[in-house]
Amino acid sequence: MKYFLGVDLGTSSLKIILGNENGELLGSTSSAFSIHSPQANFSEENPADWLQAFDQALAELTDQFPEIKTADLTLGFSGQMHSLVLIDQTGKVLRPAILWNDGRTTEEVQELRESVGEHLLIVEKNIPLEGFTLPKILWVQKHQPEIWKQVWKFMLPKDYLVYYLTGKVFTDPSDASGTIFLDSEKQCWDQVLLEKFGIRADQCPEVKPSTEIIGEMTTDLRQHFELSGKVELVMGGADNACGAFGTITDPQTQGLISVGTSGVVLVYENEKTLEALGKYHYFYSVIKDVHYKMGVTLSAGYSLDWFKNILAPDDSFASFTQAAENSPIGSQGLTFLPYLFGERSPYFDPTLNGALLGLRAHHKRNDLIRAVMEGITFSLRNVYENMGIGQSHLVERFRITGGVVKNPFWLQLFADVFQTELEVLSFDEGPAYGALLCGVAGRNDTEILKNWQKANQVKTIYKPNYKHFAEYQAAYNRFKRLSDSAKEQ
Repeated sequence: MKYFLGVDLGTSSLKIILGNENGELLGSTSSAFSIHSPQANFSEENPADWLQAFDQALAELTDQFPEIKTADLTLGFSGQMHSLVLIDQTGKVLRPAILWNDGRTTEEVQELRESVGEHLLIVEKNIPLEGFTLPKILWVQKHQPEIWKQVWKFMLPKDYLVYYLTGKVFTDPSDASGTIFLDSEKQCWDQVLLEKFGIRADQCPEVKPSTEIIGEMTTDLRQHFELSGKVELVMGGADNACGAFGTITDPQTQGLISVGTSGVVLVYENEKTLEALGKYHYFYSVIKDVHYKMGVTLSAGYSLDWFKNILAPDDSFASFTQAAENSPIGSQGLTFLPYLFGERSPYFDPTLNGALLGLRAHHKRNDLIRAVMEGITFSLRNVYENMGIGQSHLVERFRITGGVVKNPFWLQLFADVFQTELEVLSFDEGPAYGALLCGVAGRNDTEILKNWQKANQVKTIYKPNYKHFAEYQAAYNRFKRLSDSAKEQ
């Protein structure tokens, strides 16, 4: 029996899921680690914590499923995007990883906009933002030149994990495109940017396909984990790219909505019509020669969690959100703007503030809760409408993932607001599932791939109630008007 492991290195934990060649998902383990913020706007992690988390999660998995110790294993990887890892020639990590949600690079972003902003839009198809990798490299060059002089390679988080397991330095197109110095069409590092910013080509990891076997686990680590079978590794991809790969089965008609701490709307790009560039992210997928458009609401599920902790910290989410069902569409004129951390798409403004607008004496607890849920949903619709989706490529249905799938009321609200069918799949394992599928694809075994393509069927479909369209449209128009006004101030 062959086994497949999907490894997702997230921002707060590492998760491993296990499946077999029959397309059966067997189990999962996870291990948490902490973000460090040594000063305002800094967000860092120690890569050693990632390795410890992997060791712990894999050890727990082999304890639960001892049969995998003697079997052939294929590991696929997914990871948080953009975060910067720097190592020297000996493999030593030179400084803590600078994370995707680190905000120290505002000056570097402004420098990029002024000096190469047009080039980035034409070649990389993105605008510079604090979260991306290139501004982080410029920050290290400027503020820690003694560290930059020692850099042998830069890596993304999952790439560092692969390096630990194999001793090889690679990345994949989906993660590389999130650095914003990978040529979007040629799939190679942008020589113009490398030369301009003093980054040597040999400091960049070699770009390998997401579904290609790139090596085996080192003998020492196989012995450490008591693995006697062959253990091969597939690069996999960035977290959202893997999330889409594990969720979307028809790129022509389906899109992805993910509602976790942040919210994501993702659509594969097949027309090569890049309207409204700069209002969304344009990255490479784990599918060969296919890109995707993606927009992000920074504080999606976080907004609801934040509000619940203020209003009812001891309530369950189920009982807390159930109260919203007793408020009418539009929350009796209340509008919530979920900009608790500023905003990514489509405003790209870290100074935007969250707000609860239209509050009057007649409003009740139910109205406030519904307003927050509607505001998050409206924000993601605003993201989608600014993604330059042509009329010939409108999404026919969305597949939705994340904590929202546990809430039927909110799922119906999404269907009504987007006026599109929503599909919930049988199991929701996030990017780890896409990483596992990358591993499956890497085996080039048609039968095993067919087994997994049939594994995760649609469990529930939420159809929009067109009787509610006018009411939701009015509430959405109010949200959009207030959001645009907040951006202009």
